[in-house]
Amino acid sequence: MILYLSFFVALLQKEYAIGWTPISTKLRTSRNSNGLQSTTPFGADYYGKDDGTNPFLDDVSPSAVSPDTKLVLGLNKYSHDTSLCAADAATGEVLFAMSKERLTRRKHDAGNVALLVDKCLECLNLNLDAIERVVINNHHHRVLTSTEANRRHMEWEAGLSMNGGSEDGYDDDENLLPDAFRHEMSHHLAHAYSTATQSPFDRGMICVMDGMGETYRAMKLGQNDESYTSDFDISSDIQLMPSDLHEQETLYDWREAESIYTFSKTKNGIDIVPIFKRFQKENSPPTLYNHGFENMDSLGALYSRVSSHIFGDWNACGKVMGLAPWKVHTWEDGTIV
Repeated sequence: MILYLSFFVALLQKEYAIGWTPISTKLRTSRNSNGLQSTTPFGADYYGKDDGTNPFLDDVSPSAVSPDTKLVLGLNKYSHDTSLCAADAATGEVLFAMSKERLTRRKHDAGNVALLVDKCLECLNLNLDAIERVVINNHHHRVLTSTEANRRHMEWEAGLSMNGGSEDGYDDDENLLPDAFRHEMSHHLAHAYSTATQSPFDRGMICVMDGMGETYRAMKLGQNDESYTSDFDISSDIQLMPSDLHEQETLYDWREAESIYTFSKTKNGIDIVPIFKRFQKENSPPTLYNHGFENMDSLGALYSRVSSHIFGDWNACGKVMGLAPWKVHTWEDGTIV
């Protein structure tokens, strides 16, 4: 159960930390006894409680936990929407969840997680050695055997702004977390787990229709890697499309396009079973900008192309989905009919 709860990788967006500054709000600034500034929409005294405590003046964060608490982290890193979720390793309770964009104020911000880990530990009042286990995902390529195993490769991608651009923190322990047990998961499987954990149902079906998921090569080679889990490690009875995938020649590779899973919740955790997966060809070099996403034929890539035409942004697919319900409405003289 502890491992499964760590897969809140990209979907938990709630802001738990204090101190960020909304662009449209003029804020006042106070200092606590440590000299640290806290931005608030009113004077800091306004937030005093009946018991005499004040989250903006007290030394201890209001989100602080017991100093002996151990954490399990779920991380989405080196891709768009870099994010972190921290759960109590003993109980599975989610203690902290945040997307990097909340700190940098850059929509869909990517790159490393050093800043997020710092903020998480600050809010929980813990040290780096509290992180016991880490589960990682990146749909562009493997993390543990590719990106973080080759510092020069990491610098090259950062220089091309492929995974968040050039920024500090790639070498920091807060990003690499070398002392924690680290495990990597394939992309669609991570989506499935994060969906199942938040579902109100005890059993059901999950359909992942993503723009671009894990490569076929990474999933096959990962079957011999104890630090990696993919659909192929869970079931050998998956309906693949195309069915002769392993026999077809392609200049580059194949990537996950759409996947279907079933799930059931038990006393010991969540059982995920992959039953169908369609792969798509990489039609252009994956080392190009955005890893050749513009030339893929998944349903998610179709939404992306539409969002590019409407909004001039390949990553505005959510806005396209938001427009869909308005198809049944028409405008007459400035009024919705």
